[in-house]
Amino acid sequence: MDGYSPIILTDDDRFYILDQRKLPAVVEYIEANNINSVCKAIKDMAVRGAPLIGITAAIGLYFGIKDSNSLDELNAQFHKAYECLSKTRPTAVNLFWALDKMKRVKNEKELILPLEKLIKKIRATAISIWEEQKKVDELIGEAGSEFLKGKKRILTHCNTGTLATGGIGTALGIIKTMYKKGELELVYVDETRPYLQGMRLTAFELKQEGIDYKIITDNSCGMLFKKKLVDAVVVGADRIAKNGDTANKIGTYCLASMCKKHGITFVVAAPESTIDRTIKSMDEIPVEERNKEEVLKIAGRYLTPENSDALYYSFDLTEAELISAIITERGVFKHPYNF
Repeated sequence: MDGYSPIILTDDDRFYILDQRKLPAVVEYIEANNINSVCKAIKDMAVRGAPLIGITAAIGLYFGIKDSNSLDELNAQFHKAYECLSKTRPTAVNLFWALDKMKRVKNEKELILPLEKLIKKIRATAISIWEEQKKVDELIGEAGSEFLKGKKRILTHCNTGTLATGGIGTALGIIKTMYKKGELELVYVDETRPYLQGMRLTAFELKQEGIDYKIITDNSCGMLFKKKLVDAVVVGADRIAKNGDTANKIGTYCLASMCKKHGITFVVAAPESTIDRTIKSMDEIPVEERNKEEVLKIAGRYLTPENSDALYYSFDLTEAELISAIITERGVFKHPYNF
């Protein structure tokens, strides 16, 4: 991993979350040692990125139950924490994957282990989800760098690096791996309105790595493609349906459509935990609609006429046939997808 961590869990049970809303100007950690503060950090986007949301939620579940004095109390607190966390970000399936893994472990061990050991097992499970994600990122990076060999100018959207996964990243992990192999020339970074995860967070990570990048406006892809300045587009995902339809940060569908028109490789990189095999297509993916104030304000200031209205879908949906490849830790998959 890079020389910074989006979350820190100390041996004496203090949990810190890097406030990504303040990057890159300020590196500041929020102490989140109870379930309400963890839920708030996820909902308010102090922490974001589908895999990291899952990891943070798992640790949050632990903090929800760690002071339980009986199994009945643990179960009641677990249910309360689960409900709080499950309502924070509805589109990112990694959140529910991590919560359900924690629930399975609790259910399997609650009648076998004494209370103290059960609590320790729940803590260890949360940490294992984080450690596994780091290994997953490395495998995705390797598979993606091989698939994109010869494509030296990459455009990416939103942030899919250390700040999104706790490892080297998914889509950005591929880019970092390509750079380490000497196979990367330039990265184009979409600004990613309205939270500007690209120009703030992805640029922050690329600068830390010493990778050359140019920040572009979200509506620049058509011009760049016409001028043949981009060899491939690599993005992450928040949920992938069984047929390969993908939900990702708003603006992804626009990129995929333009790539199809211009014959440019469009890659989705995500861990297996992002694939929701319980749904057939994007018709079943809930799309989060967030507060219009997030669009109307920039850096806390209104730049719109007074009483303007706004509509803000945080994600959009991309049909599987627009995706050249979906890359997970299991390798490279191509259309037609059947997960």
